[in-house]
Amino acid sequence: MQSPAHVRREGLPGSDLGSGIPLSRPPAHSSIDDLLARARARLDRLTPEDAAGELAAGALLVDVRADLVRRAEGEIPGSLVMDRNVLEWRLDPCSAWRIEEAADHSVRAVIMCSQGYMSSMAAAGLHDLGLMRATDIIGGYEAWRDAGLPVVPGGTMPGSYVASTPSPISLDPGGQRMLVDGAPIALTPLEFRLLTALLRGNGRVITREDLRSGLGEWAGSRSRSVDLHIHRIRRKLGPRAAALLTTERGVGFRLRAIPRRADPA
Repeated sequence: MQSPAHVRREGLPGSDLGSGIPLSRPPAHSSIDDLLARARARLDRLTPEDAAGELAAGALLVDVRADLVRRAEGEIPGSLVMDRNVLEWRLDPCSAWRIEEAADHSVRAVIMCSQGYMSSMAAAGLHDLGLMRATDIIGGYEAWRDAGLPVVPGGTMPGSYVASTPSPISLDPGGQRMLVDGAPIALTPLEFRLLTALLRGNGRVITREDLRSGLGEWAGSRSRSVDLHIHRIRRKLGPRAAALLTTERGVGFRLRAIPRRADPA
């Protein structure tokens, strides 16, 4: 057996074998400030006023703030609320999970967070997917609010557009129930899914067929079954809130933020 003096000493990783002397300096790493600067160099960032103009002209304003933050700070009417962790899958035109608005790579997506940091990184990531018109708002939601531009109380469900007038009806996903003016009301799983689809319509008419296809099959899933469950939801809503859930004859249903005006006599 060799004595320890004759055993060759192993070198450290990245060093001259046996000497412990590094062969070269480890590669330099970028700081987060470097990454942010590079991301913003790729974007034509918008002031809040410019973003408001683009929103009015049809741009897609995507709010990626967390639910608790939006509830505390407020929301922008007409913006699309989206969880940050699904942003790329929803906006990539090549994705099987894309939203309808992401029809091609020319979509003008304006990403918004609270202060305009996370949104810059997200918008630059969309450039990597070929969405070269994606950008964000300088200063984020806080700059928009401070500029005196329109805001409403938060609470919109992810995947939905923010209404200009908040609805008294909201959902509590954790409790599988709805809130009517803050009061909790229990729903069956099927009723919860129907109301989710109607809320995400943001005041648009949802056809019976779309409601049925979103629910999948269940016992007795004929076309009129949707009407039956809508009727049960109306009874739970109570008279005032039930007036917001209207039947559009021959088409489907609509959940409004304000009651429909009476037809003129």
